[in-house]
Amino acid sequence: MPSDSSPSSQPAWLENPALPFDKTFQIPSPDSALAGIVKPVQIGGVQLPNNLVLAPMAGVTDGSFRLLCSRMGVGFTVSELASARAITYRSRQTIDMVRFQAQARPYAVQLFGSDPEIMARAAAFIEELQICDIIDINMGCPVAKVVKTGAGSALMKTPALAAEIIRQVKKAVKVPVTAKFRIGWTENTINVKEFTRTVIDAGAQAITVHARTRQAGYTGTAQWQHLEGIKELCGTVPFFANGDISCPEHLIELSQRTGCDGFMIGRGCVGKPWLFSQLLGNNDFAAPALRFRIFRHHLIDMLMEHGPSAVPLFRVHLFGYLKNHPHSAKLRHSLCNERNPDTVIAAGRDFFSAALQTDAAD
Repeated sequence: MPSDSSPSSQPAWLENPALPFDKTFQIPSPDSALAGIVKPVQIGGVQLPNNLVLAPMAGVTDGSFRLLCSRMGVGFTVSELASARAITYRSRQTIDMVRFQAQARPYAVQLFGSDPEIMARAAAFIEELQICDIIDINMGCPVAKVVKTGAGSALMKTPALAAEIIRQVKKAVKVPVTAKFRIGWTENTINVKEFTRTVIDAGAQAITVHARTRQAGYTGTAQWQHLEGIKELCGTVPFFANGDISCPEHLIELSQRTGCDGFMIGRGCVGKPWLFSQLLGNNDFAAPALRFRIFRHHLIDMLMEHGPSAVPLFRVHLFGYLKNHPHSAKLRHSLCNERNPDTVIAAGRDFFSAALQTDAAD
């Protein structure tokens, strides 16, 4: 096994992050077991190099993580959900959250709101900034502070309003407009197929469906059975499946069951950004020494993006990376309030060094 200082053991960007983004990492391998399942897809006039999408996750998918996952091979990334109203107020914090200078393209900014006019104005302003290629409308967020305004997954209870939002946003921008939603509000009101027809008829140019209800939040198991039959309703409009996707076998099963055009992956890649590379048929990131370098690079990138607040913001990633640590509970307790990046890097080095020794023993 090469040492972590060997030039052959890491991609060039780990040594020189200023290098131009290399799109060849996003090309699916024709020899992969997923050949024919992981493939290019088009949304409106935007061509995606592959159909693997990084899900928008509040507090997780910042610019640093989007760039890292792009370097790992993901074909398309989406911003954290951003308040349309805040954007119309020109909130610097909100605009900075969706604008990242090193952003790999194609990229979507995801907006939430319940007022069609405000959503349209926000989308038009984002398009003027030329920071994204697609506008995605959030119709699936289950968080109380979002749904209480009638936005997020609350729109699944008001399909006519959801349709009007799509129509108004489409009138306001030239880039493609897409929507992400759930299978329904509650177990007793699952309306994903009816809602799919509504948003497609309103002009959505791609949809993503998270196979949980708002009632379920992020608990339990994704109900993939409710994704069956959706592709037939979409016709030529791309349909992306979302929910509990974390390995190649999941892509195979979802493709067979639903005929979906692509896959949106969220929590399955937190602490495991090399998942996208694996799904593309590339196992070059399997060595623990290389994974530690990726871990360290990720934190350093976050320090560059966020400054001193990076370490607490990195915590969700840290616990993802250390998930299989034999003393993970103890580490979570000791690191939950840590703000020194050197201490966090040392914890990662110890964990990946132990994994390296285990590999050597095997």
